[in-house]
Amino acid sequence: MTDRLYYEDSYLWEFEGRVLQIREEGGSHWAVLDRSAFYPTSGGQPYDTGTLSWTGGCTRVLEVQADRYGEVWHRTETPLTPGTEVRGTIDGDRRTDHMEQHGGEHMLAGAIWEMLGGTTIGLHLGAEDSSIDVSLPEGRTHLTEEEIQALEDRVNARIRQDAPIRCWFPGEEELAGLPLRKPPTVTAHVRIVAMGDFEMVACGGTHPSSTGRIGQIKILSAVPSKGKVRVTFVCGRRAEKLFQEYMRSARKAGNVLSCPVGKLSSCAGELKARLADAERRLNRFETERVLARIHENEDPDSLKGIVLSVTALEETDAKPVAEAASRYIAQDGRILLLSVGERLTFARSRDVNADMNELIRRVARGGGKPEMASGAGIPQCAEVARKILVTEGKGRNWRNR
Repeated sequence: MTDRLYYEDSYLWEFEGRVLQIREEGGSHWAVLDRSAFYPTSGGQPYDTGTLSWTGGCTRVLEVQADRYGEVWHRTETPLTPGTEVRGTIDGDRRTDHMEQHGGEHMLAGAIWEMLGGTTIGLHLGAEDSSIDVSLPEGRTHLTEEEIQALEDRVNARIRQDAPIRCWFPGEEELAGLPLRKPPTVTAHVRIVAMGDFEMVACGGTHPSSTGRIGQIKILSAVPSKGKVRVTFVCGRRAEKLFQEYMRSARKAGNVLSCPVGKLSSCAGELKARLADAERRLNRFETERVLARIHENEDPDSLKGIVLSVTALEETDAKPVAEAASRYIAQDGRILLLSVGERLTFARSRDVNADMNELIRRVARGGGKPEMASGAGIPQCAEVARKILVTEGKGRNWRNR
């Protein structure tokens, strides 16, 4: 089995090793070393990256995996030769980020278990944020805002304690007496991680040397997921960058609204109300404008006892157009053939004996109800529909009553 150096020192960025085995798989080059500080994907924590160098050469480590026999395989950019002595260099920024997120996950999971009785099912450490799926008592799938804030406050308070984080492999007797948060998922070679006096669980990952090095945690959301609660969070440098991004956005928004950052919520609420009122006013104005245009195009003579309006409008919002059409056919004895760009609306009053659904299907793509139908076509489609009504309706009784 590969000697996994990160078990003893998570901050070991460089090490010496020797190539034991190689394999080619789908055009990829893989190698096993006798000892390695590269972490393989496991337990929701992604693999390390870095380089392997030797006399006269160097290659990048692109991926790291462990097989069921305990060997750690390194996927490299170029092939290696068995027996080669190499010097490994870990991408320290990537490893540090993973340790911050993983350490914060332990503390968050511990706080959820302690405060809410929730059991963590799994960890996903992503490129931008991380998440844990939690099973809560009585099948709960939601957390309140107060619960989220309380969890975040407790974890951050414990981070500020800068309590030591210890990782070790206890003997069977010691392991049996440890107050673990949940039972280990393996039965042999169990590694324990303890954080201060408030968190202890089995874990094979990499962690900071103390809680203070996690920096801080920010819970982003807690949403239902497959009968559990998915809690998404960021820690350390990620949380710092997120705060900086939020502050930049808040300052820009404040400058646009001429409003202090602390009053953005109330200012945004006022602006939303004013915008809604302005939209209502505009819709009323636009509805009256469209209705006036419809009346301007009325033809009371081409259909016996029916007022026909064939109206073409420039592009405008659908809401005032629909409102104007509804108001127009609320009057008795009306047929409206309306085109707004390529949008068509054919409508008639309740007392008119004409099928607008059948008519629009004859001249364009669309459909609807006998009293109102909509579709898409060129504005000339409305004129074609007018000719159909005039030609086929001569001498016809247009009224239902």
